[in-house]
Amino acid sequence: MRVLIVTAHPQRDSFTQALTEQFIAGVASSGHEAEIADLYGEGFNPLVSIPEMNGWQKGLVLPEIHAEQERIRSCDGLVLSYPVWWSTPPAILTGWLQRVLTQGFAFMHVDGRTEGQLKLRAQMLVNIGSRQRQDIDLATLYLEPILGVLRYCGMDILPTQANWGVYPQADRAALQSYVEQAFENGKRFFA
Repeated sequence: MRVLIVTAHPQRDSFTQALTEQFIAGVASSGHEAEIADLYGEGFNPLVSIPEMNGWQKGLVLPEIHAEQERIRSCDGLVLSYPVWWSTPPAILTGWLQRVLTQGFAFMHVDGRTEGQLKLRAQMLVNIGSRQRQDIDLATLYLEPILGVLRYCGMDILPTQANWGVYPQADRAALQSYVEQAFENGKRFFA
């Protein structure tokens, strides 16, 4: 089986990239394949143009978007690996979701209701600078919007690996445990 891992961090030596690499190693250790879509490294353009948006009404997508959709079609799973910045994913990832998960590909309207078209297993590896607090449900605030998009498109959602307290002076033991957890999540992704 094959998983597409979409990563959104501009630094090649980021903790996000380290988690992605460990997840891939875990997938490989279980005999499966992984492909990485490094949005920054590949120079993905997250901006939707008016002609592109108008084309959606006719089921048209640009060639570069069709290529992204084909990457998804060739996989059995999708993983999003990203940091939370100002309570949201990086703009490049949001743009990828908006441009790639289009009507007719990711979802359809049938008899007055929406049907997700992507019957994939999905998971998120998310780095969050703040720590989970007792007075507010930060997981719902930070994670639920993207999980909702994946569900809307018909995906079977695995538990998110939310890595709390990831910042430059973070506890090294906690960071190492997150790296180990990413490997294990990759290993179990298709279990």
